[in-house]
Amino acid sequence: MLSSVMAFGVFTKLRRLGWEPYAWLIYSLPFLFAAFRPALSTLETWAMIGAYPVFLALYLGGHFVRGPRILWIVAGLDALAVVFGARNPPAACFFIYGSALLGAALPVRQAVFALGCQIALAAVAWFTLGLPTWFLLPATVISALVGAVCIQAALNESRNARLRLAQAEVERLAKVAERERIARDLHDLLGHTLSVVVLKSELAQKLMLRDGSGALQEIAEVERIARDGLKEVREAITGYRSSGLMSELENVRQALVTAGIDATVEARSVALDPAQEMALSFALREAATNVIRHAAATTCHIRFYARDGSVLMEVEDNGRGGDVPFGNGLMGMRERIQALGGVLQRETDRGTRLHIKVPLSLTPSH
Repeated sequence: MLSSVMAFGVFTKLRRLGWEPYAWLIYSLPFLFAAFRPALSTLETWAMIGAYPVFLALYLGGHFVRGPRILWIVAGLDALAVVFGARNPPAACFFIYGSALLGAALPVRQAVFALGCQIALAAVAWFTLGLPTWFLLPATVISALVGAVCIQAALNESRNARLRLAQAEVERLAKVAERERIARDLHDLLGHTLSVVVLKSELAQKLMLRDGSGALQEIAEVERIARDGLKEVREAITGYRSSGLMSELENVRQALVTAGIDATVEARSVALDPAQEMALSFALREAATNVIRHAAATTCHIRFYARDGSVLMEVEDNGRGGDVPFGNGLMGMRERIQALGGVLQRETDRGTRLHIKVPLSLTPSH
């Protein structure tokens, strides 16, 4: 039973080699055929026939060996070639099989050195043992060519493997960046919308008992804002492009006024690249959301204009200020602005003042 399991395991491993290693065995058949020459004794014939399974075991087993241990396999193949070379010159093919294994199993420098040693061994054996002349050509020249080709193939495979790893890493980083971009988009879109929904819902609750019509109006406004937010999320998923920074400025002003903040906007029309318009729209939303949620401000002033080849946007409030660390919203805002070659600065000595500067594109794309 144990022997059957072991045999099945060996058979399974040999199947994984593919067809190529078995196809190259055709070059070993001359050695087997030469074993039946009439000039050989019965003992020599049986010795060569018995050596052939040994060769198969060394050659096929060598495909599963990596590192210095392959030298023992190659040494066995070389020994078969030297022992039988005098009476069966096709045994020189064993040097060729050994050189092929070296290229796949060793690092390039070690493989080149081992291949040189093997060729030198073949030449020395031919000279000292008086082996036939046509033993020398396959044992040295062809071995050198085959070994060099296998070493180069292994080197190419190693480079391709590193390239595949690099490509996989690039794809992974691209996916991470895309997930972060989507997270920023959803935060910028939903953060502003939900803040206004919360404010208007609270206002509707306060008006419910003393001004029913006003409460209904606020609830209707909540529904409109929620629908707009849903639409914007869908647009973001399908490749959102801002509907216009000027309209966004007005939406933000209305949201600030709804929150009880005296908001003023000074804006001049500027031709923007769609990517710039999107980034600045998101930055404006995030800035307004922070004013509504955290600033405890009563006034907010927004300025938007172009100067010296750059577009500038400032959002200033008279709130509590304070050098609070950047949260997810401000971090996402800064990353978007930096991606456009711009800068974001924050001053918190008297209230909070955000200053955003982005270089204008020479030819805005559409």
